[in-house]
Amino acid sequence: MNRTFQSKVGWWYWIVIGITSVLLFFFFWEHYLLCTILCATVVIFEIEMLIHTQYVITGDGWLKVETGRFIPNASLEIDQILRIRKVRSMTFWQPALSFKRLEVVFKKHGKVRSISLSPKNQEDFIRCLLKKNEAIQFYD
Repeated sequence: MNRTFQSKVGWWYWIVIGITSVLLFFFFWEHYLLCTILCATVVIFEIEMLIHTQYVITGDGWLKVETGRFIPNASLEIDQILRIRKVRSMTFWQPALSFKRLEVVFKKHGKVRSISLSPKNQEDFIRCLLKKNEAIQFYD
């Protein structure tokens, strides 16, 4: 059975959407076509991520990170997860919409990699991962 966790959305993400929406309105009102198209594209990406960012723990041992239609999804085997720790990070290229994140360190193709996630219920998310792989180290 699959378990889905929605991303927590931080205050900063709402501010970013608000600023780009105001800019979109301003550029549209002033007839700046190129800026309007650019801002509209950014707002569409932001809303798409807001609606569709989620983390799915599958019954067959995979963690799927879904971020919408425009950004490629990621998948990793739960058996390959080495450790998880709570972090506060402001990196914008991660599939997390909050600064309160979980850094998931895993092995993929022989290399150690990491990804930051921000599930709403972090404790439940960690508990589900530990049920699938008890060898995961957790640092608070």
